[in-house]
Amino acid sequence: MEASNHFTCLSYDTVDFLIQSRYVLFGIYLKQGNNKKNISFEGELLPQISIGSYLENCFLCKPAEECHVMLVMKKDDFDKNLQKQIVDFTATKFPASGYFAVSVNSEVTSRIIDISFLRTIPKGIRLKQNECGVSAIGFQQDAKDSSLTRKEILLAPDSLLRKYISCNKDA
Repeated sequence: MEASNHFTCLSYDTVDFLIQSRYVLFGIYLKQGNNKKNISFEGELLPQISIGSYLENCFLCKPAEECHVMLVMKKDDFDKNLQKQIVDFTATKFPASGYFAVSVNSEVTSRIIDISFLRTIPKGIRLKQNECGVSAIGFQQDAKDSSLTRKEILLAPDSLLRKYISCNKDA
């Protein structure tokens, strides 16, 4: 079994959220945040879900200052039910490209990570955490300050988006 994998890393003050890079086509830094439910990109109107505040509130982390990022994903990487939920939530149809955007308030990098340190969530809370998109968690020594330990949380983007949409239907 391969012990490393390619991830898109969303870095906050005390935690790195990891998403398998196969889900993220590319990321774009925005000059300012966009809290709308759609965004114009290369002549298309993309459905947009802003998960930055959700991650910050759930995991008690601080946004990176002036760091607004749009992660572009392809609808075909997600099941039909979630695709419908995204369209209903954003009131924006998928464009011909099939792209949609997920925006965050963090620094974003692409990294190869040794996943051998990641552990599944304890059985007693696993179902609840999986529903929120958390698949595994690990702890690593902070590269900038060796006295600190950083959490690294592996996210399942489909579960995270479902949970976000269900918690914010009336927003």
